[in-house]
Amino acid sequence: MRKLFVLLIVVGVLVGCGEKQLSYSEVTIDQVNADVKSFIDDIETSEEPEGNGIYMFNETEVKRYLYLNRDFLESGKGFGDVEIKTDEDSIQIYLQENDEPTEDEYKLYNITLDRTYEYMQIFKNDEETHFQLIGL
Repeated sequence: MRKLFVLLIVVGVLVGCGEKQLSYSEVTIDQVNADVKSFIDDIETSEEPEGNGIYMFNETEVKRYLYLNRDFLESGKGFGDVEIKTDEDSIQIYLQENDEPTEDEYKLYNITLDRTYEYMQIFKNDEETHFQLIGL
């Protein structure tokens, strides 16, 4: 019985370590490194005209930060859900607004990819759009 238990633990560890998974979560500016903070600060202090409020910072090939500021929102709207889908060679990021006005000034997401992708698409309310700026 003990050998079976040890075998199950070993198999569980090997399965858990074998395959990378795409993950994303909301974070605050206090939780990111100085490079990401500087990127966001440059956006917020820029004198360029307003854009669409969608920004990406590429920390590594598989670690990214998605930053949305209030320019993303239409008047009277709030930040909604984020969903990420993938296929063979591309990643699609779906961003939604909701009808509830928000007090939030921004949304920041830490994205860890499971591998590199050839293409990346971004959608706002199910319509394809673009990144205002991508930083490295």
